[in-house]
Amino acid sequence: MSLIKNGFYGMLAVLAASMMAASTSGGVAAQEQVLNMRDADIRAFISDVSMMTGRTFIVDPRVQGKVTVVSQAPLSAAEVFDVFMSTLRVNGFTAVPTSSGTYRIVPEETAAQDAVPMVGASGGDQVVTEVFKLKYADVNTALQMIQPMINRQGRAVSSRGSDAIIVVDYASNVQRIREIIASLDKDPSVMRIVTLRNMPASQMAQAITDLVQAQGDPSNPMVNFTAVPMDGSNLIVLRGPPELLNRISPIVGELDARGASDGGTKVVYLRHAAAEELQPLLERISSLAPGTQGEGTRGRANIGVDLGTNALVINASPDVQRELADVIRQLDIPRQQVLVEAIIVEVSDTAAKQLGVQYMLAGAEGSNIPFTVTNFEGAPNLLAATGAIIADRETSGEDSDVIQSLQALAVDSLLGIPGAAIGFAGEGSDGTIFGVILNALQRDDDSNVLSTPSIMTMDNQPASILVGQEIPITTGESLGADNVNPFRTVERKEVGVKLEVKPQINEGEAIKLLIRQEVSSIIGPINELSTDLITNKREIETTVMVDNGEIIVLGGLIEDDEQVTLEKIPLLGDIPVLGRLFSSEGKSRRRTNLMVFLRPTIVTNIKDLRAVTGRKFDYIRSEQLRRSDDGVSSLDQMMKEIIGGAVAPGTSADGVR
Repeated sequence: MSLIKNGFYGMLAVLAASMMAASTSGGVAAQEQVLNMRDADIRAFISDVSMMTGRTFIVDPRVQGKVTVVSQAPLSAAEVFDVFMSTLRVNGFTAVPTSSGTYRIVPEETAAQDAVPMVGASGGDQVVTEVFKLKYADVNTALQMIQPMINRQGRAVSSRGSDAIIVVDYASNVQRIREIIASLDKDPSVMRIVTLRNMPASQMAQAITDLVQAQGDPSNPMVNFTAVPMDGSNLIVLRGPPELLNRISPIVGELDARGASDGGTKVVYLRHAAAEELQPLLERISSLAPGTQGEGTRGRANIGVDLGTNALVINASPDVQRELADVIRQLDIPRQQVLVEAIIVEVSDTAAKQLGVQYMLAGAEGSNIPFTVTNFEGAPNLLAATGAIIADRETSGEDSDVIQSLQALAVDSLLGIPGAAIGFAGEGSDGTIFGVILNALQRDDDSNVLSTPSIMTMDNQPASILVGQEIPITTGESLGADNVNPFRTVERKEVGVKLEVKPQINEGEAIKLLIRQEVSSIIGPINELSTDLITNKREIETTVMVDNGEIIVLGGLIEDDEQVTLEKIPLLGDIPVLGRLFSSEGKSRRRTNLMVFLRPTIVTNIKDLRAVTGRKFDYIRSEQLRRSDDGVSSLDQMMKEIIGGAVAPGTSADGVR
């Protein structure tokens, strides 16, 4: 009954104050409230504030007690809410916001479990959670310094394995903690430049870094220490806490002083470059280096090479050794590789037509019929046939060797006829021999030649590949006196597809290529009686600039060759219509389209190398599987038995992906 009474009087006081404020201040004052409660029930107070501010509160059953709030001036809704939060805090309670926008009124000791992350401005007496990410300060040190500021019901813990601190407390207290952490979490590092006289900067930087890491305090590691070598000027830039640099600087000076000597021999093991290639360059550099303090030119360094270990043995003064060591460091770097792939496409079409008529007429002995014959190139040899017949008739079989030779020559001539031959021959009653042959030919050849040579080489390193044959070419013949001791000199000539490249990788992955591409083939002998060969040769030698992975055309040939041949007997071959019987006509046409394409690809690391190798391997393997009847690739089997293990990226030794 007393609770209802107190709440009722409190409400009357609020309403009366509100009415008075409204009557004296107009519409603006109607939005303000006057709080004047003495020993009011806290639940009634919560209900009144809910009506004044329009907020929804969920009250925990453990929230019990009386509150006293006195204000002399009207308060806005926001000010009423701030007074409400402070009143709850004084009485051991707090309001925790929920995701739906309401507030849970709970005892203060349980608020830390329900606090929400702090977003934007929050009430000073509202329990919030905030995560502080440290960049420079040690987490444990910062946690120890802010721990005394945490409210007795608040929490402050560090995240294990990271540099973060989680704070759960009243918003006003979190704001003060934020300011303290900001003052602690500052980079205390300074920079200091140390010039070296004896030791190389890169070697000194590595040694100092290893020393700091080895002697670091696990509870307070010097994670901010760095040593940057400047090899060009032989100095190092130290960055870290001042107290650490004060300890490190004397050590750097002592190490540099101990590195001084009167010269001697030093062995430098190379990791990427070839020792025999660097030796002449280093000797020239040492001989051209200027002297110091007016001493003129210094003595030339003695540099030896050990091929077995790929090492340089340098005997020189300390300053020369230091300069040479810096040159070696800059040159002894891994070199990129370039895969050059070429595509050579040749499409040709050859068509030929030939039509000719040949005749032979020979009278017998004592006959008035003259001997006449026509013979054109590429047609049967009627003279050989005539000679065989006459020899057989005149010798009556006495000289069988001559007859057999003439008959064999006649047969070979007939067998070598291109196209079709139609004719007739015979011998008259008076011994006259006659014969006529009509020779007709039409030929059409198509060819599509595709070659894809490819080669991989290092940057600025020439390389070549040849796929073809070596054929003998006669270069000279000689006969001794009376044809004694004859001999012939022969030279071997390469015929096939040849690719020579020298790549140079420039800035921006542009590649300068010195290229020589040659395609050669054998046509055949010069003529039927000669052993000398005719070869085709197509060659491109040029320098191009191309981006990584781009395809360019190196060059090409579009050729259209048409030839017409007419052989005829003078005067008789010019007779209209009948002149065709005394002539032979041939026509040929050859069209050739030749194009050469090229694509260079930079291979920088093992990933690029596996990609290009896997692409080539998969192509060959798929071709074998396509041609195989049992679905087994012989390449897989060969790789598994000889090399073992994985044979290509993404391919197992048994060929299963």
